Amino acid sequence: MGWCSGTDVFDPVVKEILKIKELSDNKKKHLIRTLIFALEDKDWDCQNESHYWNNRIVRSVFKEEYPEWFDDI
Repeated sequence: MGWCSGTDVFDPVVKEILKIKELSDNKKKHLIRTLIFALEDKDWDCQNESHYWNNRIVRSVFKEEYPEWFDDI
């Protein structure tokens, strides 16, 4: 995997995670964080191209893990 192919995995999985009403936001964040780390381990490097980049829960995970990405915002 490389470049943006991780987004093709990330988006459909995150879509399903976010749909699960029984999961708390914290549990959703945990699952999304786990997915992010797994994809990045396989060279995913265009996270901001995800359709979920501006989703409240997804964005909070990225801000927690990579606050420097948001210094200019």
